Amino acid sequence: MAERARLTLKGPGTPAVGRVGGTKAGSRAKISLARWAVPEKVKELAAIVAYSNDAVFSRHLNGTVATWNAAAERIFGFKAKEIIGRSSHVLLPSGHRDEFRKLVRRMRQGRVVRHFETERLRKDRRRIFVSLTLSPIRGEKGGLIGFSTIARDITARRVAQEALQRSERALADLFEQASLGLAWTTANGRVLRANVALLETLECKRHECVGYFLSRFHPDRAFVSALAKRLAGRETVRNLQTAFRTRAGDLKDVLIDASAFWDEGKLIHLRWFVRDITRRKQLERELLAISERERAAFSRELHDSLGQQLSGVAYLTNVLRERLREEGSAEAGGAGRISQLLRQALDQARAVARGLSPVRPEPDGLSTALNELAVRSSELFGITCAFNCPRPVVLADAESANHLYRIAQEAVHNAFRHGRATRIAIGLRRDRRGIRLRIVDDGRGIGALSPRRNGLGLRIMRYRAGLLQGTVSVRRRTEGGTEVCCLAPASLSRPKPQGSSRVA
Repeated sequence: MAERARLTLKGPGTPAVGRVGGTKAGSRAKISLARWAVPEKVKELAAIVAYSNDAVFSRHLNGTVATWNAAAERIFGFKAKEIIGRSSHVLLPSGHRDEFRKLVRRMRQGRVVRHFETERLRKDRRRIFVSLTLSPIRGEKGGLIGFSTIARDITARRVAQEALQRSERALADLFEQASLGLAWTTANGRVLRANVALLETLECKRHECVGYFLSRFHPDRAFVSALAKRLAGRETVRNLQTAFRTRAGDLKDVLIDASAFWDEGKLIHLRWFVRDITRRKQLERELLAISERERAAFSRELHDSLGQQLSGVAYLTNVLRERLREEGSAEAGGAGRISQLLRQALDQARAVARGLSPVRPEPDGLSTALNELAVRSSELFGITCAFNCPRPVVLADAESANHLYRIAQEAVHNAFRHGRATRIAIGLRRDRRGIRLRIVDDGRGIGALSPRRNGLGLRIMRYRAGLLQGTVSVRRRTEGGTEVCCLAPASLSRPKPQGSSRVA
């Protein structure tokens, strides 16, 4: 029986395994199949290279180009006949020779270079960015005879990347050098990034701020934590006036705008915009203090000068009236009317004097002034207005007392004029959170007022509270009427001196 041979061919286009009888027949079949398979394999590979979107070319060990596909012509601008047989150094920009030698050295070591990004030259001398993959080519005996290169044009991508990097650097510089304090924090308020202006406001170094909670720099840590929670709930904060404590312990007035940055439904960070308004607030306080001093001086002038003169004229008029009455003159009645008008003028002058400077410079001046406000409002408006102060509240300075009094005065007047209240309660007390001034009425409630809910009166109250580092809230009560509550820092008060009276 003739010897039978088994053939096994691998690769695309290879026929199925078969048996051919006889040695000569087997040899003829083997040659026939090889002649059929190899050209088909070559054609397939050639088609892949020819129609590739990447430049594919090969080089000898000395660097001369051996093959060059259509994509290489398009990317580098050289026709195949223009570059085959020439050195590939024509593709190297100046300064890239050492880079090329290092790549060749790696090829000689049998290593494959993958996705190496660099620059190359086109025929028109224009530089382009390419991503290179280089592989060694070995001969039949396994020796290195050259290397192949696949080059992908990434110029557009690199240009876009560089433009993006320039934009990011510009934005980073804008963030860092902005005159406004800027910070990024996590959803719970931990600082991720802070710029120079914010660090200067907080008077701290970067490592003392970044990585810490922003609440570290606020007198009320719970306030900042609650604010961060609101921002994470997609709320936006505008012109929020508060204070930050510096690393040295000093308080600075600030105005905050804040919001959350979301991307594809995911919270990336919270954005904080912080304006240091300490100097502005100092100037406002100074201007207001000057105004209050002028009002106090005018009040003293009314009381001490004009009031005394009116009192003197009234006394002389009374004397004249008595003389005319004794003489039986008909002018005695006229003198009496003049005396009565003078007394009314004197009362009005004293009332104006009290209105200009209602808080006396004494320990219980605020409590006394609020009690007088309640009594005067009851008499003037014909309503019931009461003042309640369970324990004495003594303020450290007259300026703070004046601000709280003006807030209460505005709230009482609004309750009568706009709310048509018949009962008003003024309360003053000091608790663990600070000094609390509360004005409650039984009027129509804030919901029934004009749509301009944030009118001048409310702005003035908030402005004065801001000067005290405090807050003012206005709400409609469920049982009817309106509640105005001003909360000022406890630091404004001081212990009650011995011997001072209590106003209930």
